[in-house]
Amino acid sequence: MTDRPHGNLLALNCGSSSIKFAVFTHRFERSFSGLVEAIGHGQTPRLKTSAGDRMEFGGPDQGHAEVLPRLISEIVLPRAGAITGVGHRIVHGGERFNAPVIVDPDIRAGIAELIPLAPGHQPHNLAGIDAATRALPGVPQIACFDTAFHSGIAAVRREMPLPRSYARDGLIRYGFHGLSYEHVAASLPGLGLSSGRVIACHLGNGCSICGMIDGKSVWTSMGFTPLDGLMMGQRPGRLDPGAVLWLVEHHGGDTAAVGKLFYHQSGLSGVSGLSGDMRTLLASDQPDAAFAVEMFVDRLVQEIGGAAASLGGVDALVFSGGIGENAAPIRAMVIERLAWLGFDLDATANASGAGRLTAAESARHAFVVEADEERIIAQAIAGLLG
Repeated sequence: MTDRPHGNLLALNCGSSSIKFAVFTHRFERSFSGLVEAIGHGQTPRLKTSAGDRMEFGGPDQGHAEVLPRLISEIVLPRAGAITGVGHRIVHGGERFNAPVIVDPDIRAGIAELIPLAPGHQPHNLAGIDAATRALPGVPQIACFDTAFHSGIAAVRREMPLPRSYARDGLIRYGFHGLSYEHVAASLPGLGLSSGRVIACHLGNGCSICGMIDGKSVWTSMGFTPLDGLMMGQRPGRLDPGAVLWLVEHHGGDTAAVGKLFYHQSGLSGVSGLSGDMRTLLASDQPDAAFAVEMFVDRLVQEIGGAAASLGGVDALVFSGGIGENAAPIRAMVIERLAWLGFDLDATANASGAGRLTAAESARHAFVVEADEERIIAQAIAGLLG
């Protein structure tokens, strides 16, 4: 695109327990970025930035709504220069939002209506919009939706085996982590994968898989909400519906308690009884930590097999996200268990986090692609504002 003389672009990516942020020039050069992690649930938020800041940032009683205004005013704006547009990752777009949009009161209300479908994310995304609107009055706010990348998946895979009237009411599989997968898709030509069948694994506190053909999503592990699919940091992933009914009855019909269990007390954290952070579990000698890691890998391999079946085979595997990029032992366990699909691990490359993780003679190759949802957000801002 042509030069934008009016200032820089700010991308805010509010996750369930973190805030990633990045300032881009009009040429999409990242000039300043950072992360606040361990937000909420009694944790003490920690800030680190590309400028070398390392500090506690708020108290254990503070959530996104409290952290964001201070982050923008004290950390971002003093280093950002003039901001001409702010973009936000919005986890759930429902059926209404299949492309980035400029936020106005009606759009904000539409995003808020989807809170019940992503209660662990959507309020934080809205907090980002509200904080940026107050800090930068008059600056356009752009909403970018994680579900949009999957909107072209065939109806037979999006609908559930229920009476179809429920699908018409919006009860379908939406899929998530779309901004991450959009970045992976844009990176495929550089890996020599402009066409073909690719299974992308976004593995972080939230985890999912996307099956792509020629860079387009045709299958994904997540569904109606971000609870479905893979085992995650605090979320269980796919469960027997009968188990859900049993848990609701076990909790005396208290669906809020079951929701808290599913969103905050399950997954790696619940199984290990120690932490939802893979780094902590891999460093631990506790049997339940090892058991949680084994379950995580087992579920991941199963889902990759399902993705391969849905694609009619696989030509390449991509790891992204915090675990996917940094947890070499997890990648090794997964790739070794996929030898039957033609993947031959290069242990040295995997240990170093090299782009290609498989041996030169491997029939199929696996790669690491660093997640960059913020760049996708910045490009969406520029695309809408011209």
